[in-house]
Amino acid sequence: MSETQTGPAEQPRPGELHLLGGIDEAGLGPVLGPLVVAGMLLEGPAGTNPWEDLASCFCKKPTHRKDKRVRVDDSKRVKTGKQGPAQLERTALTFHYAKSGELPLTLGEFLRGGLGGLAGELTRYPWYQDLDEVPLPRWNDRGSLELAAHLTLQEMEKAEVHCLAYEFHAVPVGRFNASIQRHDNKSLTLFESALPPLVSLVERGARRATEQGRDHRLHVVLDRQGGRSRYRPLLAKAFPHTSIRSLREQQGLSEYGLGEHTRLTFVEKGEDRSFPTAAASCLAKYVREICMEQINAWFRALRPDLRPTAGYYTDGRRFLEDLGPLLGEQPRALLIRNR
Repeated sequence: MSETQTGPAEQPRPGELHLLGGIDEAGLGPVLGPLVVAGMLLEGPAGTNPWEDLASCFCKKPTHRKDKRVRVDDSKRVKTGKQGPAQLERTALTFHYAKSGELPLTLGEFLRGGLGGLAGELTRYPWYQDLDEVPLPRWNDRGSLELAAHLTLQEMEKAEVHCLAYEFHAVPVGRFNASIQRHDNKSLTLFESALPPLVSLVERGARRATEQGRDHRLHVVLDRQGGRSRYRPLLAKAFPHTSIRSLREQQGLSEYGLGEHTRLTFVEKGEDRSFPTAAASCLAKYVREICMEQINAWFRALRPDLRPTAGYYTDGRRFLEDLGPLLGEQPRALLIRNR
């Protein structure tokens, strides 16, 4: 796989598996709704650049109005415009299909596939009940999306690019607040939330190499975790039995060797540099969007004239004020973030 534009590429070794991973988050700043961190792991030939070599089915930006390719870019750009939610869903569920070979039938099925025991956690939240009654997709025709995803998967297979992982870790408000209380630091809460997908990608890469009986090289590009520039102590705690080497620590970019086979790059705007990081950005944003849809639907069932919210600071505060007396009837520690 392509090493992206984060640093010099190492020379490939014969017979080596080439794996490229990406991790990104959505929802660190809001006052309502979950923080979601997602990850993708791709396998492909050395030197493969998915944006270029899969240009028949993926693009960063459509080139014309009838461009039907799947958009893989920063989720904020993918979600722009009237068709933004449908476009975001199409990206997320196309890769879900590439990994699993099928589309999820319901929101409940989809969320249960997340990392970190989310299904049990959500039973505490009144607005996340009856998720198996919510069909997916939400903003696309299922048959059309399934056919397009199948054709896209065929193009990926022709290019010998395989999606080994496409997964997310959602942190509902109650769990988010507990983490903030432990760390008193949003950056540490974000890093803690990114660990499940990071560990999963590293372990999946090693497992794939074992299955194939081959050596491997894995490069994971992570969007920078808040304003942090030094990650070695945190990585040492997360991977206590693995050697951690600091390769570069400079403004906007920090890079580490994890054991013999893995390179981790924390970089600003990682979704602009790395295809799987951009794809992870879209999954994280999609999970957050459908969770916010459930929050809005639950409260609007109690008060139909309530304007929906995306949960970010100013409008989230407006939403809470508009709830009026209804707010006092809700489990506030599960609804409102403490930072």
